[in-house]
Amino acid sequence: MRFNSHLHLDVSAYSQLQKFKKGIYSLYIAHTIKGFVSSLIGFFIPIFLYKIGFTLSQILLFYAFKEFFIMLFSVMAGGIGNKLGLRHTMMISLPLFLAYLIGTAILKYHPSLLYLYTLSIISAFASALYWVPMHALFTRFSSGKNSTSQVGTLMSLKSISSMVAPLLGGIISLTFGFESLFILASVILVVPIIILLNSKDVHPHINFSLKDLQVFFTKHRQHFLSIILDSFGSFAETILWPLFVFLILNDAMAVGIVGSLIGVGTVIFALLLSKVIARHNYLLVMKLASFMLATTWVIKYFANKQISIFAISLIASLFAIMFSIPLASHTYKIAKDSKNIDEFIVFKQILSHGGILLAVLTSLLLVLHLNFSFLITGASYILITLL
Repeated sequence: MRFNSHLHLDVSAYSQLQKFKKGIYSLYIAHTIKGFVSSLIGFFIPIFLYKIGFTLSQILLFYAFKEFFIMLFSVMAGGIGNKLGLRHTMMISLPLFLAYLIGTAILKYHPSLLYLYTLSIISAFASALYWVPMHALFTRFSSGKNSTSQVGTLMSLKSISSMVAPLLGGIISLTFGFESLFILASVILVVPIIILLNSKDVHPHINFSLKDLQVFFTKHRQHFLSIILDSFGSFAETILWPLFVFLILNDAMAVGIVGSLIGVGTVIFALLLSKVIARHNYLLVMKLASFMLATTWVIKYFANKQISIFAISLIASLFAIMFSIPLASHTYKIAKDSKNIDEFIVFKQILSHGGILLAVLTSLLLVLHLNFSFLITGASYILITLL
């Protein structure tokens, strides 16, 4: 009887392990394909908006609206996850993202501000519905012992697609126009919808409150301040830097090359660094990386030639992944150790996008000297070093 009891427990534990492995693998695949689509189109959206006649201030306001509504919709995404399940919440985000892509392509023929800012709200809703459940699911499926390695795998798989996608996007936009880029992205986006539709779901129990926010922030103040300050770098790298490269070089292909170089740097470092970081103090690695990132953003302020732009893009991507892996790994660990994973993730998303909103508003103030924002970004990483 005792033998059978142990056997039953072992089989049950093995079954649970297989379930979680299957869960994280399907998440890897869906996230990689979504990452490919985002990299294919994301670097070029601010450039597309600029080319069809919107000013830099209007483009930055588009992103300000988007980040503000992501903060609001992140709470709503938690409620939707309660009812529909996390995977189905992720799944319905993808048709919304598809609608945003199609709507953006049509914007060329109806370039009104009202239409532009409506698209920012649709994009915000799609983003909140994707990232809240994605982080919540990854926290559940990752194991504490191998979480750093799994974060490295997640980032490297996404970056493999990022190596090809921006360059491919540059070629397509140059050869066939931006509309063809939106069409291709829309077709590919169907695949992760099918993957998520055919996988088992998880139903959270999110009961979000302001008191929880206070408790989370008080307990993990230094970590959350790092997330907010790092948001300046996230916005600068994905929006400001490609836009700056285009304005300096007037070449969409150069923007694609920059995006691909960022992907190359991430792939090289992600898997290798995840093993190294796991053996060292995560905070020490983050502080070293943040100091190096501060240096690269100051160098980006002075970059004005193709070779210097390409070189610093590659170098900066190495330090960015060196910073991101320990930050993300520790975030997932804190979430896993908290009483309610999903509430923690929602709070983390609010702070992260609040930081990006602050970065966008800062850039709006500096719109006549956009590269000054790079110095502000460098200063944010210096502050992380001093925390």
